[in-house]
Amino acid sequence: MTIITARCKTAGAGRAGFTLTELMVVVTLTVILTGAVFAAFGFVTRSSFAIANYADMTSEGRRGLEVFARDVREAEEIVAFSDQSLTLYLSPIDAPPVLVTYRYNESERTFERVVGDDVQTLMRDVRRAAGAELDTAFRFRRYKILRDPDGDDESNLASNHLETKQLQLQLSMVKRVLGRDTSEKVVSARYVMRNKKVTE
Repeated sequence: MTIITARCKTAGAGRAGFTLTELMVVVTLTVILTGAVFAAFGFVTRSSFAIANYADMTSEGRRGLEVFARDVREAEEIVAFSDQSLTLYLSPIDAPPVLVTYRYNESERTFERVVGDDVQTLMRDVRRAAGAELDTAFRFRRYKILRDPDGDDESNLASNHLETKQLQLQLSMVKRVLGRDTSEKVVSARYVMRNKKVTE
């Protein structure tokens, strides 16, 4: 007769789980990887918003400039002018004469077109970002018809309505995402007043 004896392991004799050190290493690595994933997700999200904002600003800026350019080219006279406001006299062929005012609304941070009581917002988020290339958020400038070949833009600035033949618009648009300036677009365009007679 053969007797078989089985040996049983006692509870403390072998490894039944992870040590505290191993658990701490695993938890630390999990926290680091999770943080990296969330940081990458946040960066991608901010970048996506910045790209979308820039596209919106480009589209809005283009539409606003088209309206402004049309009125400047059709204008016959400048009625009022300042760095932040401009009033033009338009005499369309198929409509009665009208005064059109373009202005910067600093409190709303908008560029607006005003005809009578009708106010049309052309561009939003018009403000100067920290470190922006423009020294101001918004500015109109006026220029003479003749340009001094040896001079710069400053020497070509017009000092009154009569000698003004070109109008320039400069502005800075800034969008914020999550409390930070993420996108900036600088708009600078100069247009010739085709219908305006000039006195030198």
